[in-house]
Amino acid sequence: MPGNEPEERPILYIGYWSRALRRRRFEGIRRYAKSRGWGVVPVLSSEVPDVPSLRAVLARHRPVGVVAECAGSPPAFPPRAFGRVPVVYFDPPERAAWRGAAFVACDEAAVVRAAFLELAAGRPPAYAMVSSLSARPPRWARERDAAFRSLCAAAGKQCLVFQPKIGETPEARARRLVSWVAALPQRCAVFAIDDYRAEEATRAFAAARRSLPRTATLVGANGADATEGEGDFPVSTVEIDFELSGYLAARLLGTSGDGPSAPAPLFGPILVRHGKTTLGHGRREPWVLEAVEAIRRDACNGLTAGGLIARFPVSKRLFNLRFREAMGHTVHDEIAQVRMERVFSLLSDTDTPVGVVADMCGFGSAVELRQVFKARTRMSMTAWRNLHRR
Repeated sequence: MPGNEPEERPILYIGYWSRALRRRRFEGIRRYAKSRGWGVVPVLSSEVPDVPSLRAVLARHRPVGVVAECAGSPPAFPPRAFGRVPVVYFDPPERAAWRGAAFVACDEAAVVRAAFLELAAGRPPAYAMVSSLSARPPRWARERDAAFRSLCAAAGKQCLVFQPKIGETPEARARRLVSWVAALPQRCAVFAIDDYRAEEATRAFAAARRSLPRTATLVGANGADATEGEGDFPVSTVEIDFELSGYLAARLLGTSGDGPSAPAPLFGPILVRHGKTTLGHGRREPWVLEAVEAIRRDACNGLTAGGLIARFPVSKRLFNLRFREAMGHTVHDEIAQVRMERVFSLLSDTDTPVGVVADMCGFGSAVELRQVFKARTRMSMTAWRNLHRR
């Protein structure tokens, strides 16, 4: 009888952060849930301000598990609040109530390497960092801080750091940041530990009457809101693969019976989105830079060279000519390179099945990806993954 059919049970996603980040993580969760025949129900933190409301939501949806953000207000709930419902976190607090909780983590060292490579392209004589404003910075901020200092040391360069002061007012901090920026060496390369600090640094450079990128270059990290196309985001930023983070979290729910004893799955950067605060490696035509950004953003979502060229008011011949002059290769080559970069990242950093890798990287099928991969590397994907797994 129809009334006896089993009811589909969803994953519950409790989101706190920006709309852009929620959308990307939701899409990653949805990709995995679809493979298991599960639905996904997004819930904002404002809908579950306390434990009774959380338990009411759990009773209403009867989820197979929960994926929960831990940054935001109200604070995240510890595992015990979910009772017998499995939960996987993004950035759980470093407190006893979360000890042993399942979570996925960002490869912060990889994020910093991407930023450093962008900054190092101009061969700056000096490096600097706008670090966390918290007196007790979270794990991700500590790891980014340590990674950038380490890379500067390996390059034989001093790292000048703007650090917080306990009890400092925002106004006093802003004044001190302007003074710090004004005193930086010429052509200094600056890493801002996240995009909020990058925006503050950009305002400080303007107040100090120092031009970006002429007198210094600046790169931030996170990039979720910067790539939404709303307004003019001027800061170059490392875009992080939040869609993969959602997929990994949902997959961890699917294997929750194994317990959280394995290391946390890692996700990392996709690319550096070039804004106005870095030199752009010779991409002088504004529309060429826009095209490159579109490729980095959409190559894995089915973008074609013809579809890209149609977005710009220039002929196909002129587009291809100027693109090759600026980049040193064709539009087809750039699209293929972006797709393969993500393939390599997924194979080396995750256990994502080949079929899912093909889907997430814009290939028509796993067979097509295997053929392209073998032609490029002369290795099977399995052999390459075994050799490069981190």
